[in-house]
Amino acid sequence: MARRLLASLYVTSTQHVYERRGDRTIRVPISVDDAPADVHVPSIADRVPVRWIMTCDVICARENLDLATLIALVVNHRIGCVPIVDANGRPIGMITKQDLVEHVLLAPRDRVLDVKHLMTALAFTLDEHASVARAAAMLATEKIHHVPVVSENGQVVGVISSSDIVRWLAANDGVLPSP
Repeated sequence: MARRLLASLYVTSTQHVYERRGDRTIRVPISVDDAPADVHVPSIADRVPVRWIMTCDVICARENLDLATLIALVVNHRIGCVPIVDANGRPIGMITKQDLVEHVLLAPRDRVLDVKHLMTALAFTLDEHASVARAAAMLATEKIHHVPVVSENGQVVGVISSSDIVRWLAANDGVLPSP
C-alpha cells in the first residue's frame, strides 16, 4: 500500500524515471501498478550543495610537516582529518585520525615518519557545487568519513563529513536546531 501511494505521488509529477545502466541512461516509464521498488524520489538533499553544510574552517597541512605537529593539530582542534595540500592549496593527500591511531599503535618506536610518508594519496574530492546526496553516496560507497571540497580552481575550500550530513538531516527534519 505504501509503495503504491509513493508510486502514485511520484507518477503524478514525472511519469518516468531515468535509470543508469552501465554507461548509458535510459528512460523507464512507470505507472501506479508496476512502479519499481527502487524508484528514486528526489529529495532536498539532491538540491542542496555541500558548500551550504560543509566545514569551512579547514586546517590543511603541507607534506613536509612533522608528525608531532600534525598530531597536536588534530588533538587540539578536535578534527577527524587533515587535507594535505601543495603550495597552491590543491589537495595531494589526506591524513585521518584513524591513520594516526594506526601509526602510533603499529609503527616501530624508533621509526619516525613525516606527513608525506603517512598520508593517503587523495582519490576523492567533491566540487563545492555537488549535492549533499552525491556526497552521502560517495561517503557510503567508498566507506570513508571525510571528503575535501574543492573550488573551481581545485583549492580546498572545505571538508564534508558523514557527521555534517547527519547533523544537517536532523536539523532539516526539525530534530536538532538549525546551525
